[in-house]
Amino acid sequence: MSPDILKLSISAATHRGYARDGNEDSFLVDHRIGGGEFDQLTTELSVTTDAVVLAIADGLGGHKAGEVASRYAVTELSAKLTEVDFSDDASVSELLNSISRGLHRQMLETPALLGMGTTIVIAIVTARSLTFVNVGDSRGYLIDESGLRQTTHDDVPPHLSTASRRTGAITQALGGMSPRMRIIPHVHRSGLPAGDWSLILCSDGVSDFLCSEEIAGIGRSGPAEAITLIDSSLRAGGEDNISAIVVRSSRPEPTNTSVR
Repeated sequence: MSPDILKLSISAATHRGYARDGNEDSFLVDHRIGGGEFDQLTTELSVTTDAVVLAIADGLGGHKAGEVASRYAVTELSAKLTEVDFSDDASVSELLNSISRGLHRQMLETPALLGMGTTIVIAIVTARSLTFVNVGDSRGYLIDESGLRQTTHDDVPPHLSTASRRTGAITQALGGMSPRMRIIPHVHRSGLPAGDWSLILCSDGVSDFLCSEEIAGIGRSGPAEAITLIDSSLRAGGEDNISAIVVRSSRPEPTNTSVR
C-alpha cells in the first residue's frame, strides 16, 4: 500500500427544491460542472500529485440572475486552477476577488444582471492535505474519528451566528451590490486525518434544514451519496435550492483507476 495514493469516492447533487422557481446553485467536481433543476454525478479519483478541487456556489436568493453568478463562479474557478496557489492566502484572495470583479463587469455590461451574486465553498484535496475556502454561508464539514466539525466560517451578522436559518443575511458574497467591497475569504488548512475520513460541502439549503447530527449520520453511513442529503433536505421542507458534495477517502493498494 502506498501512502502517497489517496482514493476518493465522490458524489455530488443539486436540486431546485419545492419553493423556488429555479435552481441558483452550481457545483464543481474536478472540472465537471453541475446545475439546473436537478443534476448529480458520482466518480472515483485517485490523488497523487495534482489536487482535486470541489466547490458549491449558491446564487443569492431574491437577487437577479443568481444562477448566472453561481455558474460563472465555478466556471472561472475551474478555468483558473493552474493560476492559483492554494497554500498562499494572497493568491486565494486574488482568485476570488477576480471572480467578484468579473461579476461586476457583467453587471455593467448587462443592467438586467445588476445585483447578482453568489456564495462559494471550496475544498482542495491533495495526497497530504486538506484546504477549505469559503465566502458567504455555504459550508464545509470534515468527519473523522473525532466526529463532525465545521471547517468553514459563516459570513452572517453576529446575532444570527447560532440561528438555525440564516438565508438572506450574509455579510459578504462574490458580486452583489457593492463593487468596491474587497472579498476576504476564510481559509482553513490541515493535514489529512489519520485513518479514513469524509468531507461534505453544502449550500444553506442543506445546513439550514438539517441539524449537525443528521448531516454527520449521512456522512458516516453507506456509500458517498450526496443525493441522501438532498432527499433529507426535501423531506425537511425543501424551501430552498439544495446542493451537496460528499467525499469519502481511503488509502488503497494501487489499481488501474485514473490517477490525478
